[in-house]
Amino acid sequence: MSTNANHILIVFHDLAAGGTEMIALKLAQRWARSGRRVTLLCGTLDGPLLARIPAEIQVVTFNPEIGRSLFSRLKMKRELPKWIDRINPDVIFLPGNFHLILAGAAAKSRSKPIVIAKISNPIGPGSSVIIRRLGNYAFGRAARHADWLVAMSSGLLSEAKRATKSDKISVIFDPNIDGDARVAPRPKRTGPNAVIRLLAAGRLVAQKDFALALRVTAALAATRDVHLTILGDGPKRKQLSRLAKRLGIADKVSMPGHVPSITPALRAADILLVTSQYEGGPAVAVEALEQSVPVVATDCSHFLRDLLHDPAFGTIVPSRSANVIADAVVALTRTSAETEFLSKDAIYAYRTDVAAAAYLRLFDQLISAKRDGLAIHDSMFGSDSGLID
Repeated sequence: MSTNANHILIVFHDLAAGGTEMIALKLAQRWARSGRRVTLLCGTLDGPLLARIPAEIQVVTFNPEIGRSLFSRLKMKRELPKWIDRINPDVIFLPGNFHLILAGAAAKSRSKPIVIAKISNPIGPGSSVIIRRLGNYAFGRAARHADWLVAMSSGLLSEAKRATKSDKISVIFDPNIDGDARVAPRPKRTGPNAVIRLLAAGRLVAQKDFALALRVTAALAATRDVHLTILGDGPKRKQLSRLAKRLGIADKVSMPGHVPSITPALRAADILLVTSQYEGGPAVAVEALEQSVPVVATDCSHFLRDLLHDPAFGTIVPSRSANVIADAVVALTRTSAETEFLSKDAIYAYRTDVAAAAYLRLFDQLISAKRDGLAIHDSMFGSDSGLID
Protein backbone atom coordinates (compact mmCIF):
# COMPACT_ATOMS: atom_id res chain seq x y z
CA MET A 1 0.00 0.00 0.00
CA SER A 2 1.27 3.46 -0.86
CA THR A 3 2.20 5.82 1.94
CA ASN A 4 0.55 8.71 0.09
CA ALA A 5 -2.94 9.50 -1.13
CA ASN A 6 -1.98 9.13 -4.78
CA HIS A 7 -5.56 8.86 -6.03
CA ILE A 8 -8.25 11.14 -4.56
CA LEU A 9 -11.93 10.68 -5.36
CA ILE A 10 -14.34 13.59 -4.87
CA VAL A 11 -18.07 12.88 -4.95
CA PHE A 12 -20.59 15.47 -6.16
CA HIS A 13 -24.32 15.02 -6.46
CA ASP A 14 -24.39 17.40 -9.41
CA LEU A 15 -22.63 20.51 -10.69
CA ALA A 16 -24.77 23.17 -9.05
CA ALA A 17 -22.86 26.39 -8.40
CA GLY A 18 -22.75 25.88 -4.65
CA GLY A 19 -19.94 27.10 -2.44
CA THR A 20 -18.88 23.60 -1.35
CA GLU A 21 -18.59 22.43 -4.95
CA MET A 22 -16.61 25.47 -6.08
CA ILE A 23 -14.20 25.17 -3.15
CA ALA A 24 -13.74 21.46 -3.85
CA LEU A 25 -12.84 22.17 -7.49
CA LYS A 26 -10.24 24.72 -6.39
CA LEU A 27 -8.70 22.18 -4.04
CA ALA A 28 -8.87 19.43 -6.67
CA GLN A 29 -6.92 21.51 -9.16
CA ARG A 30 -4.18 22.16 -6.60
CA TRP A 31 -4.04 18.48 -5.65
CA ALA A 32 -3.71 17.49 -9.30
CA ARG A 33 -0.96 20.04 -9.86
CA SER A 34 0.84 18.56 -6.84
CA GLY A 35 1.11 15.29 -8.73
CA ARG A 36 -1.94 13.51 -7.30
CA ARG A 37 -4.52 11.81 -9.46
CA VAL A 38 -7.96 13.32 -8.86
CA THR A 39 -11.26 11.87 -10.05
CA LEU A 40 -14.61 13.61 -9.75
CA LEU A 41 -17.60 11.26 -9.54
CA CYS A 42 -20.93 12.98 -10.21
CA GLY A 43 -24.48 11.76 -9.86
CA THR A 44 -25.24 13.90 -12.90
CA LEU A 45 -23.44 16.55 -14.93
CA ASP A 46 -26.36 18.96 -14.65
CA GLY A 47 -25.35 22.43 -13.48
CA PRO A 48 -23.29 25.47 -14.43
CA LEU A 49 -20.03 24.20 -12.89
CA LEU A 50 -19.49 21.77 -15.77
CA ALA A 51 -17.61 24.44 -17.70
CA ARG A 52 -15.42 25.20 -14.67
CA ILE A 53 -14.04 21.73 -14.00
CA PRO A 54 -10.24 21.97 -14.26
CA ALA A 55 -8.71 20.12 -17.19
CA GLU A 56 -6.48 18.14 -14.82
CA ILE A 57 -9.49 16.39 -13.24
CA GLN A 58 -10.97 13.16 -14.60
CA VAL A 59 -14.79 13.21 -14.53
CA VAL A 60 -16.91 10.08 -14.11
CA THR A 61 -20.70 10.02 -14.03
CA PHE A 62 -23.07 7.47 -12.51
CA ASN A 63 -24.66 5.33 -15.21
CA PRO A 64 -27.56 5.86 -15.31
CA GLU A 65 -27.21 9.38 -13.98
CA ILE A 66 -28.88 10.27 -10.67
CA GLY A 67 -30.45 13.73 -10.58
CA ARG A 68 -31.53 15.46 -7.40
CA SER A 69 -34.78 14.25 -5.89
CA LEU A 70 -36.16 13.48 -2.46
CA PHE A 71 -34.39 10.12 -2.22
CA SER A 72 -31.55 10.62 -4.71
CA ARG A 73 -28.78 10.67 -2.11
CA LEU A 74 -29.95 7.31 -0.79
CA LYS A 75 -29.83 5.96 -4.34
CA MET A 76 -26.30 7.34 -4.74
CA LYS A 77 -25.28 5.70 -1.48
CA ARG A 78 -26.61 2.35 -2.72
CA GLU A 79 -24.81 2.60 -6.07
CA LEU A 80 -21.58 4.16 -4.81
CA PRO A 81 -19.70 1.03 -3.58
CA LYS A 82 -19.42 -0.46 -7.07
CA TRP A 83 -18.15 2.86 -8.45
CA ILE A 84 -15.59 3.05 -5.66
CA ASP A 85 -14.28 -0.38 -6.66
CA ARG A 86 -14.14 0.61 -10.33
CA ILE A 87 -12.26 3.86 -9.63
CA ASN A 88 -10.16 2.38 -6.79
CA PRO A 89 -9.13 5.58 -4.96
CA ASP A 90 -6.90 5.82 -1.92
CA VAL A 91 -9.05 8.56 -0.38
CA ILE A 92 -12.64 9.73 -0.81
CA PHE A 93 -13.31 13.41 -0.13
CA LEU A 94 -16.91 14.41 0.61
CA PRO A 95 -17.08 18.20 0.15
CA GLY A 96 -19.87 19.19 2.54
CA ASN A 97 -22.73 18.31 4.87
CA PHE A 98 -25.05 17.53 1.95
CA HIS A 99 -22.80 14.63 0.89
CA LEU A 100 -22.07 13.23 4.36
CA ILE A 101 -24.76 10.57 4.02
CA LEU A 102 -22.53 8.87 1.42
CA ALA A 103 -19.74 8.16 3.94
CA GLY A 104 -21.00 4.66 4.73
CA ALA A 105 -20.68 3.51 1.12
CA ALA A 106 -16.90 3.04 1.36
CA ALA A 107 -17.27 0.34 4.00
CA LYS A 108 -19.37 -1.70 1.55
CA SER A 109 -16.73 -1.54 -1.17
CA ARG A 110 -13.97 -4.14 -1.52
CA SER A 111 -11.14 -1.59 -1.37
CA LYS A 112 -12.49 0.33 1.65
CA PRO A 113 -10.65 3.61 1.04
CA ILE A 114 -10.17 6.30 3.66
CA VAL A 115 -13.13 8.72 3.86
CA ILE A 116 -12.66 12.38 4.78
CA ALA A 117 -15.77 14.57 5.04
CA LYS A 118 -15.83 18.34 5.26
CA ILE A 119 -18.26 20.08 7.59
CA SER A 120 -19.43 23.01 5.51
CA ASN A 121 -22.42 24.34 7.43
CA PRO A 122 -23.82 24.56 10.95
CA ILE A 123 -25.31 21.32 12.22
CA GLY A 124 -29.06 21.74 12.57
CA PRO A 125 -29.19 25.54 12.06
CA GLY A 126 -32.13 27.45 13.47
CA SER A 127 -33.63 28.35 16.80
CA SER A 128 -35.80 25.25 17.26
CA VAL A 129 -34.41 22.90 19.90
CA ILE A 130 -36.10 19.93 18.20
CA ILE A 131 -34.55 20.78 14.81
CA ARG A 132 -31.12 21.16 16.39
CA ARG A 133 -31.42 17.81 18.18
CA LEU A 134 -32.60 16.05 15.04
CA GLY A 135 -29.79 17.68 13.07
CA ASN A 136 -27.20 16.56 15.61
CA TYR A 137 -28.59 13.03 15.67
CA ALA A 138 -28.66 12.67 11.86
CA PHE A 139 -25.20 14.21 11.53
CA GLY A 140 -23.74 11.96 14.20
CA ARG A 141 -25.14 8.81 12.58
CA ALA A 142 -23.81 9.72 9.13
CA ALA A 143 -20.44 10.96 10.40
CA ARG A 144 -19.60 7.75 12.24
CA HIS A 145 -18.74 6.18 8.87
CA ALA A 146 -16.12 8.82 8.03
CA ASP A 147 -12.50 8.22 9.05
CA TRP A 148 -11.94 11.93 9.64
CA LEU A 149 -13.95 15.14 9.63
CA VAL A 150 -12.64 18.54 8.61
CA ALA A 151 -14.42 21.61 9.99
CA MET A 152 -13.87 24.97 8.34
CA SER A 153 -14.05 26.92 11.60
CA SER A 154 -13.34 26.34 15.27
CA GLY A 155 -17.03 26.77 16.08
CA LEU A 156 -18.04 24.03 13.65
CA LEU A 157 -15.32 21.88 15.21
CA SER A 158 -17.00 22.24 18.61
CA GLU A 159 -20.44 21.54 17.13
CA ALA A 160 -19.20 18.41 15.38
CA LYS A 161 -17.48 17.08 18.48
CA ARG A 162 -20.71 17.45 20.45
CA ALA A 163 -22.73 15.75 17.71
CA THR A 164 -20.33 12.87 17.08
CA LYS A 165 -18.69 12.40 20.50
CA SER A 166 -15.49 11.94 18.49
CA ASP A 167 -12.10 13.64 18.38
CA LYS A 168 -11.36 12.61 14.80
CA ILE A 169 -11.94 16.19 13.68
CA SER A 170 -9.65 19.09 12.79
CA VAL A 171 -9.98 22.54 11.26
CA ILE A 172 -8.78 23.57 7.83
CA PHE A 173 -10.05 26.97 6.77
CA ASP A 174 -11.80 27.10 3.41
CA PRO A 175 -9.57 28.38 0.57
CA ASN A 176 -11.38 31.56 -0.35
CA ILE A 177 -8.54 33.45 -2.02
CA ASP A 178 -5.80 32.68 -4.50
CA GLY A 179 -2.43 34.22 -5.19
CA ASP A 180 -0.20 35.84 -2.62
CA ALA A 181 -3.08 37.14 -0.47
CA ARG A 182 -1.42 40.49 0.03
CA VAL A 183 -3.67 43.06 1.66
CA ALA A 184 -4.35 45.74 -0.91
CA PRO A 185 -4.16 49.38 0.19
CA ARG A 186 -7.31 51.36 -0.50
CA PRO A 187 -8.10 55.05 -0.37
CA LYS A 188 -9.65 56.27 2.87
CA ARG A 189 -12.77 58.39 2.76
CA THR A 190 -12.97 60.24 6.03
CA GLY A 191 -15.06 62.95 7.64
CA PRO A 192 -18.65 63.12 8.90
CA ASN A 193 -19.95 64.12 5.47
CA ALA A 194 -18.31 61.30 3.53
CA VAL A 195 -20.67 58.83 1.88
CA ILE A 196 -20.72 55.45 3.62
CA ARG A 197 -20.54 52.91 0.81
CA LEU A 198 -21.94 49.56 1.95
CA LEU A 199 -21.65 46.34 -0.02
CA ALA A 200 -23.61 43.12 0.46
CA ALA A 201 -23.41 40.04 -1.74
CA GLY A 202 -25.08 36.67 -2.13
CA ARG A 203 -28.13 34.92 -3.46
CA LEU A 204 -31.28 36.94 -2.87
CA VAL A 205 -32.97 34.44 -0.57
CA ALA A 206 -34.47 34.56 2.92
CA GLN A 207 -31.34 33.10 4.58
CA LYS A 208 -29.24 36.12 3.54
CA ASP A 209 -31.82 38.56 4.98
CA PHE A 210 -30.98 41.45 2.69
CA ALA A 211 -34.17 43.06 3.98
CA LEU A 212 -32.21 43.73 7.17
CA ALA A 213 -29.43 45.30 5.09
CA LEU A 214 -32.02 47.66 3.60
CA ARG A 215 -33.30 48.58 7.06
CA VAL A 216 -29.73 49.25 8.22
CA THR A 217 -29.31 51.53 5.22
CA ALA A 218 -32.54 53.35 6.08
CA ALA A 219 -31.39 53.81 9.69
CA LEU A 220 -28.09 55.26 8.48
CA ALA A 221 -29.82 57.50 5.94
CA ALA A 222 -31.55 59.37 8.76
CA THR A 223 -28.25 61.02 9.70
CA ARG A 224 -25.64 60.09 7.08
CA ASP A 225 -25.17 60.00 3.34
CA VAL A 226 -25.13 56.28 2.53
CA HIS A 227 -25.32 53.95 -0.45
CA LEU A 228 -25.87 50.19 -0.44
CA THR A 229 -24.93 47.87 -3.31
CA ILE A 230 -26.33 44.34 -3.25
CA LEU A 231 -24.65 41.92 -5.66
CA GLY A 232 -26.42 38.72 -6.63
CA ASP A 233 -29.79 37.56 -7.82
CA GLY A 234 -32.59 35.36 -6.63
CA PRO A 235 -36.30 35.05 -5.85
CA LYS A 236 -36.37 37.93 -3.33
CA ARG A 237 -35.31 40.62 -5.85
CA LYS A 238 -38.77 42.14 -6.42
CA GLN A 239 -39.62 41.99 -2.73
CA LEU A 240 -36.39 43.79 -1.84
CA SER A 241 -37.00 46.46 -4.48
CA ARG A 242 -40.47 47.11 -3.06
CA LEU A 243 -39.07 47.32 0.48
CA ALA A 244 -36.43 49.85 -0.59
CA LYS A 245 -39.20 52.03 -2.01
CA ARG A 246 -41.31 51.73 1.16
CA LEU A 247 -38.31 52.70 3.27
CA GLY A 248 -37.67 55.72 1.05
CA ILE A 249 -34.16 54.63 0.10
CA ALA A 250 -34.66 53.38 -3.47
CA ASP A 251 -32.23 56.05 -4.70
CA LYS A 252 -29.63 54.86 -2.18
CA VAL A 253 -29.68 51.19 -3.23
CA SER A 254 -28.23 49.45 -6.28
CA MET A 255 -28.90 45.81 -7.19
CA PRO A 256 -26.91 45.11 -10.37
CA GLY A 257 -27.31 41.32 -10.16
CA HIS A 258 -24.46 38.88 -10.77
CA VAL A 259 -21.04 40.25 -11.64
CA PRO A 260 -18.04 38.34 -13.04
CA SER A 261 -15.82 39.58 -10.21
CA ILE A 262 -16.60 41.15 -6.87
CA THR A 263 -13.21 42.86 -6.63
CA PRO A 264 -14.18 46.17 -8.32
CA ALA A 265 -17.20 46.51 -6.01
CA LEU A 266 -15.04 45.78 -2.96
CA ARG A 267 -12.50 48.35 -4.06
CA ALA A 268 -15.28 50.94 -4.11
CA ALA A 269 -16.77 49.90 -0.75
CA ASP A 270 -16.10 51.17 2.76
CA ILE A 271 -17.69 48.23 4.59
CA LEU A 272 -18.95 44.76 3.70
CA LEU A 273 -22.31 44.13 5.36
CA VAL A 274 -23.27 40.51 6.18
CA THR A 275 -26.82 40.22 7.50
CA SER A 276 -27.45 36.49 7.08
CA GLN A 277 -29.52 34.46 9.51
CA TYR A 278 -26.89 31.70 9.34
CA GLU A 279 -23.84 30.91 7.23
CA GLY A 280 -21.24 28.21 6.89
CA GLY A 281 -18.26 30.23 5.70
CA PRO A 282 -19.05 33.41 3.75
CA ALA A 283 -16.11 33.58 1.34
CA VAL A 284 -16.91 37.18 0.48
CA ALA A 285 -15.73 38.23 3.96
CA VAL A 286 -12.24 36.89 3.24
CA GLU A 287 -12.26 38.60 -0.14
CA ALA A 288 -13.21 41.83 1.60
CA LEU A 289 -10.26 41.63 3.98
CA GLU A 290 -8.00 40.88 1.04
CA GLN A 291 -9.03 44.30 -0.28
CA SER A 292 -8.67 45.96 3.16
CA VAL A 293 -12.45 46.33 3.47
CA PRO A 294 -13.67 45.72 7.05
CA VAL A 295 -16.79 43.68 7.78
CA VAL A 296 -19.89 44.34 9.88
CA ALA A 297 -21.82 41.10 10.34
CA THR A 298 -24.64 39.57 12.28
CA ASP A 299 -23.69 36.68 14.54
CA CYS A 300 -24.45 34.18 11.80
CA SER A 301 -21.27 32.14 11.39
CA HIS A 302 -18.57 30.48 13.48
CA PHE A 303 -16.26 31.17 10.55
CA LEU A 304 -16.59 34.94 11.03
CA ARG A 305 -15.56 34.66 14.67
CA ASP A 306 -12.30 33.09 13.54
CA LEU A 307 -11.83 35.57 10.72
CA LEU A 308 -12.60 38.84 12.51
CA HIS A 309 -10.15 38.29 15.34
CA ASP A 310 -8.70 41.81 15.04
CA PRO A 311 -10.98 44.83 15.66
CA ALA A 312 -9.48 46.45 12.56
CA PHE A 313 -11.01 43.68 10.45
CA GLY A 314 -14.56 44.35 11.54
CA THR A 315 -17.16 43.49 14.11
CA ILE A 316 -19.88 40.92 14.79
CA VAL A 317 -23.10 42.46 16.09
CA PRO A 318 -25.09 40.11 18.36
CA SER A 319 -28.32 42.04 17.81
CA ARG A 320 -30.39 41.89 14.62
CA SER A 321 -31.68 45.40 15.27
CA ALA A 322 -31.16 47.65 12.24
CA ASN A 323 -30.34 50.61 14.50
CA VAL A 324 -27.74 48.66 16.48
CA ILE A 325 -26.08 47.41 13.30
CA ALA A 326 -26.15 50.95 11.86
CA ASP A 327 -24.38 52.22 14.99
CA ALA A 328 -21.72 49.51 14.49
CA VAL A 329 -21.25 50.64 10.88
CA VAL A 330 -20.70 54.25 11.95
CA ALA A 331 -18.29 53.22 14.70
CA LEU A 332 -16.28 51.03 12.34
CA THR A 333 -16.21 53.77 9.71
CA ARG A 334 -14.59 56.09 12.26
CA THR A 335 -12.15 53.40 13.41
CA SER A 336 -11.12 52.30 9.92
CA ALA A 337 -10.33 55.89 9.02
CA GLU A 338 -7.69 55.90 11.75
CA THR A 339 -6.23 52.40 11.65
CA GLU A 340 -4.55 50.13 9.14
CA PHE A 341 -4.73 46.39 8.71
CA LEU A 342 -1.82 45.48 10.93
CA SER A 343 -0.90 42.05 9.55
CA LYS A 344 -0.51 41.04 5.94
CA ASP A 345 -0.56 37.44 7.19
CA ALA A 346 -4.10 37.76 8.57
CA ILE A 347 -5.65 35.84 5.70
CA TYR A 348 -2.72 33.52 4.97
CA ALA A 349 -4.62 30.45 6.20
CA TYR A 350 -7.41 31.15 3.68
CA ARG A 351 -5.16 30.80 0.63
CA THR A 352 -5.89 27.92 -1.74
CA ASP A 353 -2.31 26.64 -1.72
CA VAL A 354 -2.20 26.61 2.09
CA ALA A 355 -5.51 24.76 2.47
CA ALA A 356 -4.73 22.28 -0.31
CA ALA A 357 -1.38 21.41 1.27
CA ALA A 358 -3.00 20.94 4.69
CA TYR A 359 -5.52 18.51 3.20
CA LEU A 360 -2.79 16.53 1.46
CA ARG A 361 -0.84 16.22 4.72
CA LEU A 362 -3.98 14.92 6.40
CA PHE A 363 -4.71 12.46 3.57
CA ASP A 364 -1.15 11.12 3.62
CA GLN A 365 -1.09 10.73 7.40
CA LEU A 366 -4.35 8.79 7.32
CA ILE A 367 -3.07 6.55 4.52
CA SER A 368 0.17 5.96 6.43
CA ALA A 369 -1.75 5.03 9.58
CA LYS A 370 -3.90 2.59 7.63
CA ARG A 371 -0.81 1.01 6.02
CA ASP A 372 0.80 0.53 9.42
CA GLY A 373 -2.39 -0.88 10.93
CA LEU A 374 -2.69 1.97 13.42
CA ALA A 375 -5.96 3.12 14.94
CA ILE A 376 -6.78 6.59 13.69
CA HIS A 377 -7.09 9.16 16.43
CA ASP A 378 -6.47 12.86 16.96
CA SER A 379 -3.12 12.51 18.75
CA MET A 380 -1.58 11.24 15.51
CA PHE A 381 -1.48 14.80 14.24
CA GLY A 382 1.18 17.01 15.73
CA SER A 383 1.65 20.76 15.53
CA ASP A 384 3.34 20.44 12.16
CA SER A 385 0.33 18.84 10.49
CA GLY A 386 -1.03 22.12 9.18
CA LEU A 387 -4.27 21.53 11.02
CA ILE A 388 -5.89 23.54 13.77
CA ASP A 389 -7.22 21.43 16.62
